[in-house]
Amino acid sequence: MRVYHSIEEFSAKNPIITIGMFDGVHAGHRSILQKINEEKKTINGESVLLTFWPHPRIFFGKAEGLQLLTSVDEKLELLEQTGLDACIVLPFSKAFAQLTPTEYITNILHNGIKAKKVIVGYDHKYGNNGSGTFEFLQTMATKLHFEVEQIQAYSLETENISSTKIRNAIAEGNIQKANRFLCYNYFLSGTVVHGAEIGRTIGFPTANLQLNFPYKQIPQYGVYAAYVQLEGEKYKAVINIGNNPTINTNLPMSIEIHLLNFNGDIYGKQLRVQFIDTIRGEQRFASLAELQSAIAKDIESAKQLLF
Repeated sequence: MRVYHSIEEFSAKNPIITIGMFDGVHAGHRSILQKINEEKKTINGESVLLTFWPHPRIFFGKAEGLQLLTSVDEKLELLEQTGLDACIVLPFSKAFAQLTPTEYITNILHNGIKAKKVIVGYDHKYGNNGSGTFEFLQTMATKLHFEVEQIQAYSLETENISSTKIRNAIAEGNIQKANRFLCYNYFLSGTVVHGAEIGRTIGFPTANLQLNFPYKQIPQYGVYAAYVQLEGEKYKAVINIGNNPTINTNLPMSIEIHLLNFNGDIYGKQLRVQFIDTIRGEQRFASLAELQSAIAKDIESAKQLLF
């Protein structure tokens, strides 16, 4: 998959494009990508995604509380797996945000990308303040001689899929639902840093994860069964997310990883945590002995959930 960072450098043969943030590259996104990958064969063309970065809330200084499923690099990694030919990561700017729907369609889609066909989701908006509609896109496409098509919402379990619903599921600790909607195991990536080292003092050493991407959606405070990718190897793990209320209710949130059947120094190493299932929510125990007993049970639960 070729990656471009401006319209000027972009080049593709008979491009069939779709547009959007595509946060998470979930099952709904994949249905659109599959559609453009199929359609390109009919005109000997190439499939293209037009996406944007930074997120508008980051650009306008309103990023507080923003949580996303994927960073740009993670998104491109997932897109690579879909068979997409090219991705344009267009810099979001004030000038871009102020484009009228007419300017957007004419300057970006038609003159810039030279789209032969544009396929968008049912809720796609564009132009200044999202004022552009699919009906207007149809009108302009007829005038400028390219095709357009709108795809309805993709659903699983009778529920329409969206990035927002997946973020909510993760925030609620519903990892299984999030993974079904994503079509892969939700993951966090980061660097192992020194923490309070509380786990070591009670017999369960943990690696403290500092996230690479500050806007990553964090699962609900609790304990999870997960796989950890470390230097090309895959390990079973128990993940604790929270502020260790049994130890000190004033501690900041931490992501602590206890690798099963592992003994080694991994400070400074890069890890990827793939969440498989929720074991329990965060609890405050009456004593360290109760906490130790609970952790031992968590490890046994993880062994049952991980194959």
